[in-house]
Amino acid sequence: MKNIFLFIVLSLTYHINFSQDWIQLEDYPGLGRNHPITFSIGTDGYVLAGENEIGYYVKDFYKYDTTTDTWTQLPNFPGYPRGYAYGISHNGKAYVGFGTFDLGPLDDLWEYDPVTEAWTELASCPCGGRLHPAMLEAGGKIYVGLGGADFENLDDWWAYDIATDIWEQKADFIAEKRHHPYFFSIDDIAYVGFGHGDDIYNDFYKYEPDTDTWTQVASIPAQGRVAGTQFSYNGKGYALSGDGDTHYYLETGEFWQYTPETDSWFSLPPHPGHSKWAPGCFIVGDVLYFTSGLQYDDGNSETLNDLWRFNLDEIDGIEVIELETLVYPNPTTDKIILSSTVDYQLFSLKGELILEGNASYIEVSQLSKGVYILNTKVKTFKIIKE
Repeated sequence: MKNIFLFIVLSLTYHINFSQDWIQLEDYPGLGRNHPITFSIGTDGYVLAGENEIGYYVKDFYKYDTTTDTWTQLPNFPGYPRGYAYGISHNGKAYVGFGTFDLGPLDDLWEYDPVTEAWTELASCPCGGRLHPAMLEAGGKIYVGLGGADFENLDDWWAYDIATDIWEQKADFIAEKRHHPYFFSIDDIAYVGFGHGDDIYNDFYKYEPDTDTWTQVASIPAQGRVAGTQFSYNGKGYALSGDGDTHYYLETGEFWQYTPETDSWFSLPPHPGHSKWAPGCFIVGDVLYFTSGLQYDDGNSETLNDLWRFNLDEIDGIEVIELETLVYPNPTTDKIILSSTVDYQLFSLKGELILEGNASYIEVSQLSKGVYILNTKVKTFKIIKE
């Protein structure tokens, strides 16, 4: 089996260890929580606030030293306790805001300096308070939009200039209003999509600050999703975990990579267990750190204070395979049609042989949703089962 899988990897013209391990590290000392605020500065990662396992919004604050694998509890955040909020880092500082607590949605923004461990309150957003919006940095500005407030979803979009402490309204999001979208920035371009409005979506969009315009890009080739986490790394964007299109957990902790040059998505090794609702993550160097959230297991749910690592440098540079008309439809829900009768082998992304035979079509309705590798004597293909 190992020799067969090695042939497939070589035939795809890239190298990736699909059995790459997710490694569990030391839990942070606070209670488990969903919707933590997470960010990194230098070699340290941070976990702040969220809704803890007993249902309270909190403001406790923890630092993880990646060089020693140790956690330190820092002084509490000086603003309101909160859940459904976000944070980003830029030029050695962090920016945290929005979310909700007992009195309702928040519109505040705070700056954290790790050198002095000081918090400074900045200009509040004239957009009004909101929970689980999109929040990202691009070109030295913080962009915030979408989210929910007063029992409605939003589609507005705002820019905060860090240098001037001034907010400015920008062009509205062009698709359905929604909360808890996925988002990241690549080369000062913002990407936002998925999330929950009248439906749970799988569509995706890019925002170009220079022209103040939105454009639809490739949808994720899987079911809609909400309440996961996301990041960018080395010119690509990533969406990780969350609930599926029924607002219930996914069977695996799906992990997807978006490449803007090809406007395409690629499936990566999922994290252990079922997907998590409202986890967080941060990046230090070439390593992804993944934490917190609520996870179901055998009918029970657990709110977590765990920490996992995944080495991103081992998957950097993946090239998405261009499919030919030999294999269709793709994505598929029930059947793969081949243009002629051929010998084939269908593998999981971990190299496990799923199906093999000689036919002009392959019945896949019984397979789980996900990405598979189809090997024929003609060529090797990536197959997406919806």
